[in-house]
Amino acid sequence: MKPPRFGRMAAADWLTADRARVYAVILAGVQLLLLAVIFVLFLRHEGKPGALDFDAFWAAAHLAAGGHAALAYDNAVIEATERAATEMPPGYLAFYYPPPYLLLILPLGLLGYVAALLVFLAGESLLLLAALRRLLPQGWAWLPLLTWPGLLMNGLSGQNAALSTACFAAAAIWLEERPALAGMCLGGLVCKPQLAVCVPVALLAARRWRALIACGLTAALLLALSWIVLGPATWHGFLANAPNARADIETIAIKWPKMQSMFGAVRLAGGGNALAYTMQAAISAAAIGGLAWVAWRRPGARLEASALAAAALLFTPFLYDYDLLLLAVPMACVAALGVATGWLPWEKWLLAALYILPLFARAFGLLAGVIIGPPLVAGMFAIVALRARAAPTAYAR
Repeated sequence: MKPPRFGRMAAADWLTADRARVYAVILAGVQLLLLAVIFVLFLRHEGKPGALDFDAFWAAAHLAAGGHAALAYDNAVIEATERAATEMPPGYLAFYYPPPYLLLILPLGLLGYVAALLVFLAGESLLLLAALRRLLPQGWAWLPLLTWPGLLMNGLSGQNAALSTACFAAAAIWLEERPALAGMCLGGLVCKPQLAVCVPVALLAARRWRALIACGLTAALLLALSWIVLGPATWHGFLANAPNARADIETIAIKWPKMQSMFGAVRLAGGGNALAYTMQAAISAAAIGGLAWVAWRRPGARLEASALAAAALLFTPFLYDYDLLLLAVPMACVAALGVATGWLPWEKWLLAALYILPLFARAFGLLAGVIIGPPLVAGMFAIVALRARAAPTAYAR
């Protein structure tokens, strides 16, 4: 690794493993304080449940477990189910996920709301942490991983970003030695298709044929099982309700500050849908092109999976701050490479900014009217691409 060209500031020699642990402890305290403030000022005062997005997951699973899966896509029914379980005020969270995801979470509907929430969040978080420890096994990494704000934001939202991220982490772990297993995990992203679009591009460009076949078969199996188990009426309901998901991101202005896509950035800045989609299409095309270039070089599973995760975040217009948890894969892989082979100029600075990004992304949108996610995610992709270009023979096939 060449020495830094921009001096001591670019090298960020001050950010050592010992200091990373200290900063993680401080950040943990900040997050605990934030949780206390949220509880006192919002949850207790307004009577709203925590992890609000999980309302839709549980309500849909509860309906499916009772033999009424198709009603998960009936907004009036799901609102009544949510309000009965959580005593939330008028309004509802629609369930826009495809039937394979409904099939996956169906067992949660057999539990009460609180028990299902705890099982869901604990299960996906432990799964992700176990995967990240494979990618970044150094002893100093435990605290930074446990206290990363991405986990907090996902938990507060009651979302499934940890589960999605674990699928990408599996590719980084197994793509070389167990490609079929890696492909199966990536095939599971059919449950969150906006993050899955880039997967076949990466596997095709990298000529990862076994992983590609396993990915396709897994996705097809999940689609078929959801049709058989939940019934065709469930699919009809999903397809009929799908246009409402697009309408949500296009017209509901209160959602734009929470978004971290180029589409959200343009809409929040006052641009119309046409301009927002045009700008999103440009960055999506650039992400796909960059991903194909990295994958074609085959720099190794970790860099390929890192490029895939970063490209997925850049590609979709339907991206919220909790989805930034997906950055854990390229951050862990790049950090491991930095420790092993040396750091690129400004690399530590970028990782530090990305580390705290989930904690402040929504605040910037709400208070300043600025979406800060896209340029930082693009910076992460650029770092991965630079490392892929300079990858030594040990990381190539």
